Amino acid sequence: MGSCEGYLRFPAEPKVAPSRACCGVVRKVDVACLCGMVTPEVEQYVCMDKAVYVAAYCRRPLLPGSYCGSYHIPGPVV
Repeated sequence: MGSCEGYLRFPAEPKVAPSRACCGVVRKVDVACLCGMVTPEVEQYVCMDKAVYVAAYCRRPLLPGSYCGSYHIPGPVV
C-alpha cells in the first residue's frame, strides 16, 4: 500500500489522481483477490470509495455490483 497510501486515506473527498508509481502497483496486483482480504479493520483506515476510484483510474476497475470487503461497488451488475 506504500505507493498508494496517500490516495486511499479518509476523508472521501477530494479524490486525487494517483501517481504513476501507485498505478504501477495497482496494475501488478490481483485487485479482486485483494478485495477478498479487506476486513472491517482495514475499512477503518482505507476509504473504499477512494480505493475504487484509484483502481478505475489505473485501468483496473472493479466490477460494478460486486463487493470489495463490505463495500458495494456502485453501478449495475453487468
